[in-house]
Amino acid sequence: MKISIIIPAYNAEKQIRKCVLSALQQDIPHNEYEIIVINDGSTDQTAGIIQELSREYPTIKSITTTNQGVSAARNLGMDIAQGEIILFADADDYFCTNSIAKIYEAILKNDLDILLFDYNHWGNQNKLLKGFDYDARKFCPRGIVSGKSFIKTGYMPAAVWMLAYRREYMLKMNFKFINIRHEDEEFIPRVFYFAEKIMHLPLICYNYVQNESSFMQNYKEYGLFDKIKAMDNLNQFTQKYVKEEDVAFTLSEHISLRLMENLNNSFAIKSKAQGKMVKQMKKAGLTPLVHTKREGRYAFLYKYFPVLFIAYYRHKYLKRHHSK
Repeated sequence: MKISIIIPAYNAEKQIRKCVLSALQQDIPHNEYEIIVINDGSTDQTAGIIQELSREYPTIKSITTTNQGVSAARNLGMDIAQGEIILFADADDYFCTNSIAKIYEAILKNDLDILLFDYNHWGNQNKLLKGFDYDARKFCPRGIVSGKSFIKTGYMPAAVWMLAYRREYMLKMNFKFINIRHEDEEFIPRVFYFAEKIMHLPLICYNYVQNESSFMQNYKEYGLFDKIKAMDNLNQFTQKYVKEEDVAFTLSEHISLRLMENLNNSFAIKSKAQGKMVKQMKKAGLTPLVHTKREGRYAFLYKYFPVLFIAYYRHKYLKRHHSK
């Protein structure tokens, strides 16, 4: 089996068919890969659609579980996957036609642990957005590098579907997702750190569709606190395993940036939980924040004047919001 594609789905009746069919529209014989679709306790017609597709296409494995969250679904998918290469997809998104064979060939040809590829970012009204979509082309190292060298560039992919993984490597290191929102943001640095060979493929292989309801779910108050938990987990990993000072510092910068971004997002959803967030960060040992190149003055402000730090971020958000 060449490839395993893992697709968690929860109440995705409007999108799941397009996602799964895109994984079938590839120039690979259907008996050489598998599509593992995990219905995570959906209450709509998702389960029926997946079962219908699996009856028509033997490549599709349909699994239904109680609702446990996307992390548990991905972990289950990894446990049963048989392919040499693992890919993830979200049910809202879809693959580019005839792209997966190129991913597989690049990994085998270069004997990679991880391959990063490009994607399209689609917004409302089917509008193609630009911005962080092409960060990989700007900041990724060229050629094959170790995971540690990649981390030191300061660029960190934000989603697991941006990457393809050699299953042998994932099994050897026993990588698992923690069961919270923003799990990708602490999972990817861990996976990168131990990788011996990572490469960027400058080819658009995936279409990310920004789903407004999913976006807002991530930034409800519990999502904000889950992000702090994710960064706490990554911080503990860094302290326990990362021995190289420059790599550890870069990961600390990454954690600081994500936490300040998290605070900024709290104002976007009109949350008043900033005080609790700062307390949780302090309790988890995530402060003082590292003085990053991009956000150094904010980290300094937090370190010495946390009340002013919150007030500044509130003012910054409101000023930007009213200027639009």
